[in-house]
Amino acid sequence: MSDGDPEKAVTSASLREAARHVYGGDAAGYAQGRPEYPEQVYDVLRGRCGLHEGSEVLEIGPGTGLATRRLLAYGAQVVAVEPDEGMAKFLTGTLGGPHLEVLGGTFEQAALPSGAFDLAVAATSFHWVDLAAGLPKLGRILRPGGWVALWWTIFDDPDRPDPFRDATARLLGDADLGGQRRRSSFQLDTAQRSRDLERLGGFEDVRSRLILSSVRFTSAQIRAFYGSLIEVRRRPPVERRSVLDAIQAIAEHDFDGEVTRPFVTVLYTARRPRPPG
Repeated sequence: MSDGDPEKAVTSASLREAARHVYGGDAAGYAQGRPEYPEQVYDVLRGRCGLHEGSEVLEIGPGTGLATRRLLAYGAQVVAVEPDEGMAKFLTGTLGGPHLEVLGGTFEQAALPSGAFDLAVAATSFHWVDLAAGLPKLGRILRPGGWVALWWTIFDDPDRPDPFRDATARLLGDADLGGQRRRSSFQLDTAQRSRDLERLGGFEDVRSRLILSSVRFTSAQIRAFYGSLIEVRRRPPVERRSVLDAIQAIAEHDFDGEVTRPFVTVLYTARRPRPPG
């Protein structure tokens, strides 16, 4: 990792390995729990990064296809690299067709041709990639003038009131839901992430953008959302069910069955340089 902290690197490696197996066991449940990305993300992909019908797009860690679905709707030809076998199977079964190729395995290990893609994207997934290997590879697989877009939705916003987070804190204890608070220093460190794109990936015209959103959930949706987070999914089944039952009960009894939570999405975009002349 670029922050140079060996202890964090070990933690990231162990979480990366766990994430490649824990989600796919209930891919449908994961798909049900994750909210859509802000529309502004796709505005940037189209307006700045040139996404259009016929674009050759690489997607890293597509999961159950939240962003993939939108890329296909815009007419892109998508190659999606997914390390979780269950997720890859779900993605193929729900979105598979002539415009989508799903490759199993990690991005670092995937056999991808150099200079083959107009755009590479990673939606709340690039923290699972080894930056030292992944960013230079991004620079190689894009065509000169091609774009990369990496974004994360942080399922929290410490700067805005969040009554539901406060109401459920006693149930979740010190759990770092989805790794958001611990990794937010990684995700939201715009200066370091921009330097990584420039130095490791060889990119230029690097920009970052913060997008604030408020996401509404029914009580069933908030249960599915919390059930999709890695720290909850890794709990023993009985404990996991008990926590989710209590979360849903709070949503129904204290919030009249509708919860609004503040989230932050951080989006990084950059371009592969064209050859001189």
